[in-house]
Amino acid sequence: MAYTPTFSVVLPLYNKEESIGKTIQSILAQTLGDFELLVVNDGSKDKSREVVAAIADPRIRIVDKPNGGVSSARNTGIREAKAGYIAFIDGDDLWAPDFLATIQQLITNYPTASVFATGFAGMTRSGEIGKKNIVAGGGIIGNYFKLVLNNAVIHSSAVCVKKEAFSSILPFNEKITHGEDLDVWARLAQHFQVAMSPEVKSYYIQDAENRASVRLPAPDKSLVYYLNTDNVQEHYQKKYYQQLIVRRVMKYLQHKKVKWALVIARKYNHFLGIGDYIHFTLSFMKKG
Repeated sequence: MAYTPTFSVVLPLYNKEESIGKTIQSILAQTLGDFELLVVNDGSKDKSREVVAAIADPRIRIVDKPNGGVSSARNTGIREAKAGYIAFIDGDDLWAPDFLATIQQLITNYPTASVFATGFAGMTRSGEIGKKNIVAGGGIIGNYFKLVLNNAVIHSSAVCVKKEAFSSILPFNEKITHGEDLDVWARLAQHFQVAMSPEVKSYYIQDAENRASVRLPAPDKSLVYYLNTDNVQEHYQKKYYQQLIVRRVMKYLQHKKVKWALVIARKYNHFLGIGDYIHFTLSFMKKG
């Protein structure tokens, strides 16, 4: 009988030759070694693939594909995964040695959950740790949307999802290049229980190479463009969506992308309040 690992670790890879080695070493150093590592090479143009191929460990499997973006790479990893639980990590982030062991303990303690996550923190390439994001107390969280209004709850390098959950919800939206992870966490939280550890076990590198978050996306590449606001009844979910919309419009205005701001503001004119439009107008006049 073929061996089936407990965890499949999905790592999308695109032009990370400077950081990918350190990321993979943090995965291979896990105290719980029952995993496969799927490195999805998303058409890298540098020597990222060569760096991975030079690491001798039978748990590593490289999956090559044409460049299609991080969502496409993660979806490929989900399809290729052999394990029942899929952990995600980006090619410039790091895990504490007991990240997977902490996830395993969450699975044991909260068997009704389908999403498992730990606290996370920013870190510079020099090793300086920045802001920590944790859910105090941990355990099964209550209203995800209430929590995420004030602080990020789940990070793409600090989460593990039961694979069968992706049979109930669509995986990552490949049209989105910015916020695709937030879209998935919100949809998972609507349908499944989320179990959290209050301990920081994952670190995202704030000054990493080739980080997509520093680029401003066009409206149809942003999570905000694809929000389904038609039947949102829950109070905190509505507030969260409004917050995302307002922040995106304001970001466009700050960068003088007035046409892009109008695309989003008009798309959700039925969902925003008059105060939001006054805020937009005053900001636009100030920038002008």
